Amino acid sequence: SGAEEDEDVPVGYQLIELMTVLDVKMDLTRKARICARGDQTDPPMSATYASVVTRESIRLAFVIAALNGLNVLSADVSGAYLNAKCAEKVYCILGKEFGEYAEKKAILVKAVYGLKSSRFAWRSVGI
Repeated sequence: SGAEEDEDVPVGYQLIELMTVLDVKMDLTRKARICARGDQTDPPMSATYASVVTRESIRLAFVIAALNGLNVLSADVSGAYLNAKCAEKVYCILGKEFGEYAEKKAILVKAVYGLKSSRFAWRSVGI
Protein backbone atom coordinates (compact mmCIF):
# COMPACT_ATOMS: atom_id res chain seq x y z
CA SER A 1 0.00 0.00 0.00
CA GLY A 2 1.31 3.49 -0.52
CA ALA A 3 0.90 7.15 0.17
CA GLU A 4 2.15 10.20 -1.68
CA GLU A 5 5.23 12.08 -0.42
CA ASP A 6 3.19 14.88 1.14
CA GLU A 7 0.40 12.63 2.42
CA ASP A 8 0.28 11.81 6.12
CA VAL A 9 0.28 8.22 7.30
CA PRO A 10 -2.49 7.10 9.66
CA VAL A 11 -2.12 7.82 13.36
CA GLY A 12 -0.29 5.11 15.28
CA TYR A 13 2.09 4.00 12.51
CA GLN A 14 5.84 3.90 13.18
CA LEU A 15 8.48 4.82 10.62
CA ILE A 16 11.04 2.08 9.98
CA GLU A 17 13.89 1.65 7.52
CA LEU A 18 14.17 -1.11 4.96
CA MET A 19 17.42 -2.79 3.96
CA THR A 20 18.36 -5.14 1.14
CA VAL A 21 20.07 -8.37 2.19
CA LEU A 22 22.12 -10.17 -0.47
CA ASP A 23 23.16 -13.80 -0.01
CA VAL A 24 24.97 -16.56 -1.89
CA LYS A 25 23.60 -20.01 -1.06
CA MET A 26 25.63 -23.21 -0.72
CA ASP A 27 24.72 -24.20 -4.30
CA LEU A 28 26.00 -20.76 -5.45
CA THR A 29 22.53 -19.41 -6.26
CA ARG A 30 22.07 -15.78 -5.34
CA LYS A 31 19.21 -14.42 -3.30
CA ALA A 32 18.13 -10.91 -2.42
CA ARG A 33 15.37 -9.90 -0.06
CA ILE A 34 14.08 -6.67 1.33
CA CYS A 35 14.00 -6.71 5.12
CA ALA A 36 12.60 -4.33 7.69
CA ARG A 37 14.72 -2.87 10.45
CA GLY A 38 12.63 -4.51 13.16
CA ASP A 39 14.96 -3.26 15.85
CA GLN A 40 13.35 0.15 15.36
CA THR A 41 9.90 -0.90 16.60
CA ASP A 42 8.27 -2.38 19.65
CA PRO A 43 6.29 -5.55 18.97
CA PRO A 44 2.51 -5.18 19.23
CA MET A 45 0.99 -6.39 22.48
CA SER A 46 -1.42 -8.66 20.61
CA ALA A 47 1.31 -10.73 18.94
CA THR A 48 3.98 -12.82 20.58
CA TYR A 49 7.11 -14.38 19.20
CA ALA A 50 6.81 -17.73 17.45
CA SER A 51 8.81 -20.50 18.99
CA VAL A 52 11.78 -21.90 17.12
CA VAL A 53 12.67 -25.56 17.24
CA THR A 54 16.14 -26.45 18.54
CA ARG A 55 18.69 -28.60 16.70
CA GLU A 56 18.53 -31.12 19.53
CA SER A 57 14.77 -31.53 19.02
CA ILE A 58 15.28 -32.14 15.30
CA ARG A 59 18.04 -34.68 15.96
CA LEU A 60 15.82 -36.47 18.47
CA ALA A 61 12.97 -36.58 15.93
CA PHE A 62 15.36 -38.05 13.32
CA VAL A 63 16.48 -40.76 15.77
CA ILE A 64 12.88 -41.64 16.65
CA ALA A 65 11.95 -41.76 12.95
CA ALA A 66 14.95 -43.98 12.14
CA LEU A 67 14.18 -46.37 15.01
CA ASN A 68 10.59 -46.68 13.80
CA GLY A 69 11.43 -46.99 10.10
CA LEU A 70 9.69 -43.73 9.19
CA ASN A 71 10.53 -41.48 6.24
CA VAL A 72 11.38 -37.86 7.02
CA LEU A 73 10.13 -35.16 4.65
CA SER A 74 10.98 -31.46 4.73
CA ALA A 75 10.15 -28.35 2.72
CA ASP A 76 11.16 -24.74 2.40
CA VAL A 77 8.38 -22.27 1.72
CA SER A 78 9.81 -19.53 -0.49
CA GLY A 79 8.49 -16.09 0.36
CA ALA A 80 6.52 -17.55 3.24
CA TYR A 81 6.04 -14.30 5.12
CA LEU A 82 4.32 -12.71 2.15
CA ASN A 83 1.32 -14.95 2.86
CA ALA A 84 0.68 -13.31 6.24
CA LYS A 85 -0.67 -9.89 7.14
CA CYS A 86 1.64 -7.50 8.95
CA ALA A 87 0.77 -7.45 12.65
CA GLU A 88 2.59 -4.18 13.28
CA LYS A 89 1.56 -0.69 12.21
CA VAL A 90 4.64 0.40 10.30
CA TYR A 91 5.49 2.43 7.23
CA CYS A 92 8.69 3.27 5.40
CA ILE A 93 10.05 5.77 2.93
CA LEU A 94 11.03 3.93 -0.24
CA GLY A 95 14.62 4.08 -1.45
CA LYS A 96 16.07 4.57 -4.92
CA GLU A 97 15.78 0.82 -5.66
CA PHE A 98 12.01 1.41 -6.04
CA GLY A 99 12.54 3.58 -9.12
CA GLU A 100 9.71 6.02 -9.76
CA TYR A 101 8.32 5.33 -6.27
CA ALA A 102 11.53 6.44 -4.51
CA GLU A 103 11.00 8.87 -1.61
CA LYS A 104 7.30 7.93 -1.31
CA LYS A 105 5.77 6.60 1.89
CA ALA A 106 4.58 3.00 1.92
CA ILE A 107 2.53 1.23 4.57
CA LEU A 108 3.61 -2.38 5.06
CA VAL A 109 0.55 -4.64 4.84
CA LYS A 110 2.32 -7.99 4.56
CA ALA A 111 4.69 -9.57 7.05
CA VAL A 112 8.30 -8.82 6.10
CA TYR A 113 11.56 -10.39 7.21
CA GLY A 114 12.99 -8.45 10.10
CA LEU A 115 9.82 -7.43 11.89
CA LYS A 116 9.48 -8.89 15.38
CA SER A 117 6.00 -10.29 14.76
CA SER A 118 6.48 -11.75 11.25
CA ARG A 119 7.17 -15.33 12.29
CA PHE A 120 4.14 -15.33 14.56
CA ALA A 121 1.98 -13.77 11.84
CA TRP A 122 3.01 -16.42 9.29
CA ARG A 123 2.57 -19.24 11.76
CA SER A 124 -0.95 -17.97 12.51
CA VAL A 125 -1.94 -18.16 8.82
CA GLY A 126 -2.27 -21.93 9.12
CA ILE A 127 -1.03 -22.85 5.65
